[in-house]
Amino acid sequence: MKVTYLNHSGFLLEWEDCFWIFDYYRGALPQLSPQKPVFVFCSHSHGDHFNPEIFRLLAGHPSVRYVFSNEIRKKLRKMEILQEEDIRFLTVRTDAQLFDAAGNAIRIHTLQSTDCGCAFVLEYTGRTVYHAGDLHWWTWPGEPEPENRKMEADYKKEMEYLDGKTVDLAFTPLDPRQEEDYAKGMCYFLSRAQVHHVFPMHFWDDFSVMERFEKEYVRSDARIWAEDVCFHPIRRDGQTWQITFE
Repeated sequence: MKVTYLNHSGFLLEWEDCFWIFDYYRGALPQLSPQKPVFVFCSHSHGDHFNPEIFRLLAGHPSVRYVFSNEIRKKLRKMEILQEEDIRFLTVRTDAQLFDAAGNAIRIHTLQSTDCGCAFVLEYTGRTVYHAGDLHWWTWPGEPEPENRKMEADYKKEMEYLDGKTVDLAFTPLDPRQEEDYAKGMCYFLSRAQVHHVFPMHFWDDFSVMERFEKEYVRSDARIWAEDVCFHPIRRDGQTWQITFE
């Protein structure tokens, strides 16, 4: 399958029988075959994760399904862009199921974000994909210690669902604004789940964070980096990867 980085937390996944788009914010979409349905996932309503431009970009495609966090519903009602029946709204910690054109099930589970909306855990054709949205260990310099402790507890509670779980593709924040804590969330996630491919996101066009992370963490801690974990540094918008599963 093929992964394309769009921008910020936005990714396009092309499978044999469908396309998935996560958290479109901005960036050019390649030509999408009309023979494959498109599933658009949006974790929450923040402007850097939800851009209504995605409706216009996909208006000509014959088969589009939208799967949104339930808290986006209020924002969409104000915009009057789509009929609500065109969108599947999901609450947090819930399960849902969709099907591609070949009849393969896409099983969806949502986690509670530590900021807004949800994260997605998807099981499809024997593979598991995780997109964090804004589910992250958000600690900030100067924040009161009780708030940072609560954030740590909330994040670790949600990660319990992924504890020991095999995750074939993961998309999770690596945010340089957090200064010394920029990698704390990703490292904890990698220490709990059995991840094969991990892609950073939410780094606000600061591509230098890739080199920093590779220097400070990649392969330096056996608790995080098993031999089969592949970190995919991102260098530019529109970058693509061909992923082959064993």
